[in-house]
Amino acid sequence: MLALYILILIIFPACYVYFSHRASDPYGTFHVSFNQVPGDPDPPRTEWLNMGFWKDTRLFPEACQALALRLFRTAGLKPRGRVLDVGHGSGDSILLQLSHPDVARPALLCGITSLPSHHRRSRERVDSFLSSVDVPSETPDVILFEGDAVWQPGDRDHPLSPHFQHDFDNVVALDCAYHFNTRQEFLHQAFRRLAPGGRVALADLCFSAPPGQVLTLLLWRVLHVMPRDNIVTKEQYLQQMNKIGYGDVEMEDVTPFVFPGFRNFLKRRGYVGGVFAWLMGWLQEQGLRFVIIKGAKPLVQ
Repeated sequence: MLALYILILIIFPACYVYFSHRASDPYGTFHVSFNQVPGDPDPPRTEWLNMGFWKDTRLFPEACQALALRLFRTAGLKPRGRVLDVGHGSGDSILLQLSHPDVARPALLCGITSLPSHHRRSRERVDSFLSSVDVPSETPDVILFEGDAVWQPGDRDHPLSPHFQHDFDNVVALDCAYHFNTRQEFLHQAFRRLAPGGRVALADLCFSAPPGQVLTLLLWRVLHVMPRDNIVTKEQYLQQMNKIGYGDVEMEDVTPFVFPGFRNFLKRRGYVGGVFAWLMGWLQEQGLRFVIIKGAKPLVQ
């Protein structure tokens, strides 16, 4: 219990500043400064917001792109496929699928994000890219939605709605599904909207062992990072995927390439960044893990 009091005394001031700043618009646009390359006088060219894959780099935008590319490889994106990118932030993962030479160009690319500011910014950036002279000859149809990741009855336009006009070959979620209310319901809906043989792939958080009640309350009620139902172990996560009906379910634990590098980056961001770096290290000691998980909808059901 003493450790909990110490934890609260250390993190509360930083959390108050951080969460009061983002209360009206969670995440907002503070992350743009994360993308500033040291020594580069020009404004950031990217607006990534994920924890990154910090192998062979110390630069935030490079690490974020590396994590996105790893997720896309796990998803098995194919040329002229139909992709749903959930929780795409300010649009960098969308732009990566439209431009990167190592990413298969889809025929249909749908995106959905819950924050109005991120939706507007994504729309601006995608429109700018598609009107540029560098746009590839085979340009996908791009449809961006503003809304929650989980479809609610009555929203006929949601890409996971039973009424949506397309199904998908891939559904991807980059460092965001632990926020969904709930992730399991999202996975059910994604399964229904995947074409036979289609894949879901998520870069996500779970635990190596069941967390205690105090840690669960901290993440659920105090920090509001995860709904209670999303606080699961790796084994429970795999079981949920299999129970829904996914086949070829595989999970890769990439924690060593994510948390240490991201923590080192945060430590260079001043007091608030240092506190969150400490908190992330403490959570890793309690069993928090960063994983990339995939599953496929069987060809025959």
